[in-house]
Amino acid sequence: MAELEPAPRLSTAQRHWSLAAAIAATAVFGAGVGFGAPLFSLLLEERGTATSLTGLNAAAAYLGVILGPLWTPPLVRRFGIRTFLLACLGLDVVFFLAMKPFEGLWTWFALRLLLGMVGSSVFTAAEAWINLLAGDASRGRVVGFYIAALSAGFALGPLLLTFTGIAGWLPFLAGAGVTALAMLPLIGVGGLARSLGREPPGSVLAIFAQAPFIVLAGGLYGFFEATTLALLPIWGVRIGLAPAAAAALLTAIGMGSTALQLPIGFLSDKMARLGVLRLCALAGLAGAALLPLAARAGSLATFAAVPLWGGLAAGIYPVTLAMAGARFRGTELVSANAALIIAYGLGSLLGPSLGGLAMDLWNPQGLPAAFALLFAMFLAATFLARR
Repeated sequence: MAELEPAPRLSTAQRHWSLAAAIAATAVFGAGVGFGAPLFSLLLEERGTATSLTGLNAAAAYLGVILGPLWTPPLVRRFGIRTFLLACLGLDVVFFLAMKPFEGLWTWFALRLLLGMVGSSVFTAAEAWINLLAGDASRGRVVGFYIAALSAGFALGPLLLTFTGIAGWLPFLAGAGVTALAMLPLIGVGGLARSLGREPPGSVLAIFAQAPFIVLAGGLYGFFEATTLALLPIWGVRIGLAPAAAAALLTAIGMGSTALQLPIGFLSDKMARLGVLRLCALAGLAGAALLPLAARAGSLATFAAVPLWGGLAAGIYPVTLAMAGARFRGTELVSANAALIIAYGLGSLLGPSLGGLAMDLWNPQGLPAAFALLFAMFLAATFLARR
């Protein structure tokens, strides 16, 4: 691997400014993603689209998530991280606005595929940039702060719909405006990021063989997050919650994730990161096993358990990201992050369908049972990884 410092030729002040710009830009972009996903689903529902087609349309974005990171390392090397990010954000604005005049379902499949590609490219490059700047001593805290900010962005995005509604051009202009706003911190960075990521690239697919555990962790987190977003509200309705309260379970998880990522990151700087992952896996397993008991105890118990469970389980991703940053450098880190995002996309594609099958086999507690099995398998993998 390339032997490079995390932030070549940058002073401490420049490194901090660049970190702030990268985290701010990605968090604001996350708000745009959090705004767009429910907007598209609600518009399809209003048009009377079959639920199965609505789900497939959303899956087109996850297919883009898998494809986008493949082109990121060579393009980052050619243009630099900052220029590449600005180009991707600009394309996202164009594709988002195109969703309004080109409203045909099959056109939306193509546009959401493109949105998924540029979106995953943004996260691949930005997360590698943050990791390059973080430094080994504080990597866990920096990545934890980034994930907390991103979680807050995802949680705030859907709230914009209460102001814009879903009719007319306003929601599309608002969504494009949020993404355009994400470009501003990057413009302020100027030349500070010009040299980052310009080293000889590593192979994205080779990372799967070089760091299989890191890839596995990324896939598990994608499985967990996508399945939670798609099915936890349905589980909530089936245990007796009102639809609005069931949807609020996702807000509760978002709040838990925002609150807990910085402490988890701090812990990962003080002890072996594999041990922290083991604790997160144990929390995920225990929380999934206790969800049915919390449901029987009532809504207060459920809403008390879900943020703690979801927040601790979500710690898997930032700790894994920090592990990748400690192991890889330069454009090889961009390739490692690309492999991580591809694995996330694969897990996101598989998770909702397997979780739905589990709920069909055991209604509704097949969902927490599937999560318990998933975290048990990951816990076992942490011991195999140590060997």
